[in-house]
Amino acid sequence: MITRINRERLYLTLMAILTFIVRLIPSRNFTLAGNDAYIHHDIVMRMVHEGPGIMGHDITSLMGLKAYSYPPLFHLMGYGLYLLFHSELVFFLTCPILGTVTVLVIYKVALEIFEREDVALLSAFLFSMVPSFVTRTSVFIPESMGLLLTSGILYMLVKYIKTVPGYPDIDKFELRGFINLFRGDLSYILGGLTLFIIYVFTHRGWVFLLIALLLLGVTFLTPSFRKRPVEIGLIFLLIGAGVIGFINFAARFQSVPVTILGFPKWMGALQLILGIYGAFMLIRSKNPTHRFLIIWTAAFMIIGTYSFRFRDPYAAIPLSLMAGYAFSEVKDRLYRPDHLKSYFLMKRDITPLLRTGVFAVLLLMPVAQGAAIAYTSVITPTTQQNAAFRWINDKTPADAVFLSKIDDSYPLIGNTHRRDVLLWKTVYEGFMGNPPSLKENTVTRDEVSAIFQSSIPSEVHYLIERNNISYIYLSKATHMNGIGLQVPVDPHFKTCFVSGDVSVYKYIKKPELKSNYSEIAVNGEYGKVVEYIEKFWNGYSYSEVGATAYNDPAEDLEFGNLFKGSYESNAMIAAIYLDMGDSTGNRDLTSRGEYLMEWLSYKQMDNGSFPGGMPPAEYTLTTMQTIYPLMAIRSSKSQEIVDRGLNFVDSQIRGNEINVEPFWKSRALFESEYLQLKTESQVAGMYPSGKQGIVYSVIKKQNSDGSWSSQPYENIEILKGLTLYYLSTNDSRVLDSIKRGSEWLNYHQRPDGSFQGDGEENVYCLAHYADAALVYSVAGDEKSLEKTIAFTEKRGVKNDPTPLKSFLTFIWDMKIIYGEDRAMQLATEIAGT
Repeated sequence: MITRINRERLYLTLMAILTFIVRLIPSRNFTLAGNDAYIHHDIVMRMVHEGPGIMGHDITSLMGLKAYSYPPLFHLMGYGLYLLFHSELVFFLTCPILGTVTVLVIYKVALEIFEREDVALLSAFLFSMVPSFVTRTSVFIPESMGLLLTSGILYMLVKYIKTVPGYPDIDKFELRGFINLFRGDLSYILGGLTLFIIYVFTHRGWVFLLIALLLLGVTFLTPSFRKRPVEIGLIFLLIGAGVIGFINFAARFQSVPVTILGFPKWMGALQLILGIYGAFMLIRSKNPTHRFLIIWTAAFMIIGTYSFRFRDPYAAIPLSLMAGYAFSEVKDRLYRPDHLKSYFLMKRDITPLLRTGVFAVLLLMPVAQGAAIAYTSVITPTTQQNAAFRWINDKTPADAVFLSKIDDSYPLIGNTHRRDVLLWKTVYEGFMGNPPSLKENTVTRDEVSAIFQSSIPSEVHYLIERNNISYIYLSKATHMNGIGLQVPVDPHFKTCFVSGDVSVYKYIKKPELKSNYSEIAVNGEYGKVVEYIEKFWNGYSYSEVGATAYNDPAEDLEFGNLFKGSYESNAMIAAIYLDMGDSTGNRDLTSRGEYLMEWLSYKQMDNGSFPGGMPPAEYTLTTMQTIYPLMAIRSSKSQEIVDRGLNFVDSQIRGNEINVEPFWKSRALFESEYLQLKTESQVAGMYPSGKQGIVYSVIKKQNSDGSWSSQPYENIEILKGLTLYYLSTNDSRVLDSIKRGSEWLNYHQRPDGSFQGDGEENVYCLAHYADAALVYSVAGDEKSLEKTIAFTEKRGVKNDPTPLKSFLTFIWDMKIIYGEDRAMQLATEIAGT
């Protein structure tokens, strides 16, 4: 038979095992989880490789007494464990073990306070699953060790209070009786002080503990307030001022207001409900530890609306203790004979089963919430981010300084061990003994913010050089404004890595290519065309305008107009201007065309690709679209660009398949049937050599009605590729496919020339209509061709999603259909509408 003591030990053991398992969830893939874990892992590994001497020697910094200093004891522990085991498992197991031990100590604290095994078990169980406590003891951060020390000091404190004369009646501490608080067993005070000394060299959480100690003093003063309200009230004000002073001292603690929903989310829904209920039950208790729990919880939850760090998880400690007391009461009432009397189902009394079921649900609620938070609240790097980190490790100097957004800085430093401007200032300088002041840190934050938001190139260049930045790391969201719009065009930034999620750019202090701000004015037959194109000049190149971006890469490449590089448009302009310059003798046009050639060469990536989309990625199609207009230019620079680009395109061909993006990257985010078909047909059309098998594989996927898709624009772009291929090869099988496809297009074109779906799901570009006209021209459908051209003349380019690219594509297609003169005439008409 299992005795009561053995049963309690069994429950405690099961709770410890469950606590440990839940804390392994964030590291389920054996990757560091959470931002701070990357930093502390990096610091430990720097100590492993460079020695513990990298720590600062200033005592105030070692104790965390300066705003941006970091106590080192946790890192020394990690350093010692790593040297002992030589395994990365140290970073995944240490904190779950610390968290589990903390729960066991909280069990002892609850047992001392309430002197009941069931209350102690339930209190420890509820605290073990507090979501904020779970996350802070699942990942490799100093707070996990700090919370263990907090619970240990709390245990010593409770043991001490129980030895003071007058305990457990708080009224015995009234007025002069308050002195009894200092007459307990000093051995517990010495034990607590020993732990506290360790604490100050471990984590800045000791600030919260000192505030709790001030509240303990308030607790023992409350009986005196009835007799001397004025004098004791002044003491309360002084203690309150001390609390505020501590908060101001801990100025780095985030002062972000939190919503009411954050309390059940991070303190635990059941813990919050039962904790408040427990406070209500204990409100009349004369036990000073009970009253202390109520005051501690209330104060930290109130301050927690100002700074979540007080709430998460320090307010949860006393809350869980009171919640365990209330949970025990709920359990006792649930199993009382006068509650939930007999309930029969199929002549069997299922009351015991119902009671157990209700109690089991109550137990499962905090487990489910704690496990869910452990699973979902931790962000790990994406496949594209990991690819960027590998590139940085392989291709950048170890002393390179990076610029990135603060949320990107943690995994960047943790995975590459490079410096980041902001985190190096706020973390590393302090750990190494030279913590910046609040003002210095604020200046750095403001300068980083200005770099990301400024639209003035000279300001960005100055601040980058001032902070000795050598590389810029941009995640998806940071491409949408400020520097994210500048790096694709500015010669000061060399594109090094793009993945459609993350981009890395190298800052060039003195680029060989200078900006070209000269204006171009052309009269005569090309005047209107040049005038329209020049509207898109940004001082470095030509770029689209507008602010549309699509989550689907296929739609983004089709309709998106945020990517300022627009390399394919600049290549078309270079070819057009050089041709115009030759025919008119206008040196300004020739000079601009030659400049664009230099700019394209400068912006071409090392592997020969030209990225596209927003955020950018290395697409085979955008590379081919960029080098295609340059194939007709007879110059060494154009040939150099073309050769490098074709080498990249060739590397993306495997048999009868052309990859959408580089093979070494994940294809999951970018692959789509349309984007695959468009890439294969248009790359083969622009670069037909040896592509017959690829073209035939596209034709095989054509439906019996002549379509590949229900969207007209998708069929237009696939057919355009086949059209270009036919113009180069005269392949009759391809012509047959084009004719069947043109019939489908004609059927889905309205009498006014617009296509079905235009303006409903998407606003089609002028480029789609120009490409459709090209298809009709090759298919021999003159009637549809004339209808489409008439619609383009009426529609114009003014409200086009991608006006520059559409205008240039229109010129290019019209040249194929009608020749140079007629194309320019139509382009002149289009530019004015």
